Amino acid sequence: MKRIVLAEDHAMIRDGMKLLLTTRSNWCVVGETGDGRMVSQLVRDTQADLLLLDLDLPGCRGIELAQQIRGECPQTRILVVTGNQSASAVRSAVAAGVDGYALKHEDSGELLHAISLVLSGIRYVSKALAHTLETVHDSVAQSITAREKEILVLIANGHSSRDIAEKLDLSVLTVRKHRQNLMSKLSLHNVAELTAYAIRDGLAMTPPVS
Repeated sequence: MKRIVLAEDHAMIRDGMKLLLTTRSNWCVVGETGDGRMVSQLVRDTQADLLLLDLDLPGCRGIELAQQIRGECPQTRILVVTGNQSASAVRSAVAAGVDGYALKHEDSGELLHAISLVLSGIRYVSKALAHTLETVHDSVAQSITAREKEILVLIANGHSSRDIAEKLDLSVLTVRKHRQNLMSKLSLHNVAELTAYAIRDGLAMTPPVS
C-alpha cells in the first residue's frame, strides 16, 4: 500500500484529489493539510511514499519546503501539483529535487498517470511544459564540468568510487564529492538514477539484460 500525503490549501480541490485517489486500491491517503507549516511534520509522521505538493501553500515557500523534505525524507517522492507554468517555477522545482511537476488544469486521468509514474521512480513533467523542461535540462547539462561528465560515464558503466579514483588518480573522497555534485545538479537521488540518466543521454552502454 502506497502512503500519500496531500498538501493543498483549497479544500474543494483537496477533497477532489482524495476522492480520485480512492479509485486505486493500492493507494492510501494517510494525511492532508492546507498549511505549509504542517507538511514536513506530516510527511515524517506518516512515512509517506508520496507527497502531492501545491507550491503556493500559506505559511511556507513551496520550493524551499520541497528542498527541506527532500533532505529530511529522501524516501518520499514529491509530485508538485500546481497552476504555475512559469519556466522559473519549473526550473526551481527541478533544482529542488522534485520527482514530478503536474498542472491542476489537466484531467484526472493525467494526474493518476503522473502519480503512477512517480511512484514507479519515473520522473514526470506535464506535456504542456515539455519545451520548458528541455530548456531546463540544457541549462543543467551545460553546468556539468568535464571532470563530472567523465566520472558520470564511469559510474554508469559500473565502476566503483575506488575504481574511478584509481583510474583518474583522484582520492575516493574527491570522487564521492563529484558524485554528490552530479546528483545535486541533476536532481537525482542514487547511482541507479545517475546510470539511467547517462544511458538516456547516450553517455553509457545499456546494461545487459540478466
